[in-house]
Amino acid sequence: MGMSVAVCTRARPDTLARTLDSLLAQQPPVHEILVVDNAPPDEATRELVASRYPGVRYVREPAQGLDFARNRALASATGDVVAFLDDDAVADAGGARAIGAVFAAEPDVAVCTGRVEALGAGTEGERVFEANGGFSRGERRIRLPADARQPLHGKAAPLIAWAVSVGSGCSYAVRRETALALGGFDEALDLGTALPGGGDHDLLWRALEGGHSVVYEPAALAWHEHRSGAVSAHGQIVGHQRALLAFLAKHVARRGRARGALAGYVAWRLVKPGVRLVRRMLGRDPLPAPVLASMWWNCWVGLVAYPRARRLARIRREARAW
Repeated sequence: MGMSVAVCTRARPDTLARTLDSLLAQQPPVHEILVVDNAPPDEATRELVASRYPGVRYVREPAQGLDFARNRALASATGDVVAFLDDDAVADAGGARAIGAVFAAEPDVAVCTGRVEALGAGTEGERVFEANGGFSRGERRIRLPADARQPLHGKAAPLIAWAVSVGSGCSYAVRRETALALGGFDEALDLGTALPGGGDHDLLWRALEGGHSVVYEPAALAWHEHRSGAVSAHGQIVGHQRALLAFLAKHVARRGRARGALAGYVAWRLVKPGVRLVRRMLGRDPLPAPVLASMWWNCWVGLVAYPRARRLARIRREARAW
């Protein structure tokens, strides 16, 4: 089974070089490494790949947005599996092998997420991000929907709660044929400031709704360089919450068979920042009260953000075609 590893990037040649070095060190080597340059402001990424990485394929995606780049990777890749690694992450030498083993052993698996630890823990931003939960989901392998019958964080939880708790797009692989059949990534998500996230959870949830399985494989290890400043880390955490509510609202509006469970989970996510504010007053939450208040407000903003994001994605898609 051939695997293509795609790195979607924009104007970050220094961290990209580190990422590519880790991918070239995979044992055994991967079938293909693909760099998708998303709406590049200059030629630095193309020149880096051409000069230092002649075996890496370079593809340009003019429409700005991570999910435009991810869909370009799906369209361009030649492997049966497409693994995505962030351009500020470093893969363990056995990471691709662990992901490939999941897809080879379990034909019904559509998505496999990997374990992502902090690359460093020396800056205030890194400490804040990790204290808030980070990207890692532990050392226990999780298979959905089968494992959703177990308690999550000690409590019974619906499948949607598991779906948003089994990894992130930082280290994320899909069976290419299945992902394309599901319509690929939703380009109205991961649009930057408008909606800074959601595309990874969205495709994972659609895979589960379509009867496929999802695996969190801790043996597929990578390390991510978090934002160094606390203010920047706070902004990222708040933005992720806004995008999460937009993704959830999208699916509640579509009136699928899981709508009731989704609506209940949305209600909890809207209340949760308030609960965290109370805990903060008791000294039991890592985020400052103003950040939690901003998170709470952004959850409500996210609830109505998806239609506007769809319009923005359409504008960018049409501009690309000119």
